[in-house]
Formats: sequence, C-alpha cells, structure tokens
Amino acid sequence: MSIAQAKLTDKYQITIPAEVRRRLGLKAGDWVYLVVEGERVILKSAPGGWAAASRGLGAELWRQEGGVAAVERERDSWE
Repeated sequence: MSIAQAKLTDKYQITIPAEVRRRLGLKAGDWVYLVVEGERVILKSAPGGWAAASRGLGAELWRQEGGVAAVERERDSWE
C-alpha cells in the first residue's frame, strides 16, 4: 500500500501526486471515480469513463439471483 497526500485548494480541488498517477497509469483527461467508505475515500481509475469502468459490477450477484428469471419472478409478484 502506498500513501500520498494532497492539499485541498480553495476551489476544493486536489492535484493527484505523480507517484499515484504513475501507479494508476493516469494521464491528463482520464476519468477517475471516488468511492466513499465511511470516513475513507478511495480513488480509482476509470478508463473510458464511468460506464466503461463500472461495466460488469454486480455480474456475480446477477448470476446468483438467476438473471432474467429473477426479473420475471419479481414482475410476476406485482400482479
């Protein structure tokens, strides 16, 4: 694990330290997203933007719940 620090500006911006940019392979114009877990914020690279970075999230849960069949069961319960 690597720890770096950055100072928050008066416009609420930070500069991502060079070591972090290098390790994540970030370049100017790249997207990142921030995950808030309690009092922690985790910075993750998001190559291709949020949609590309989040593709596949929840896939395991989707399979566990039965995929399309689970949606059908839920819809049937509405009637």
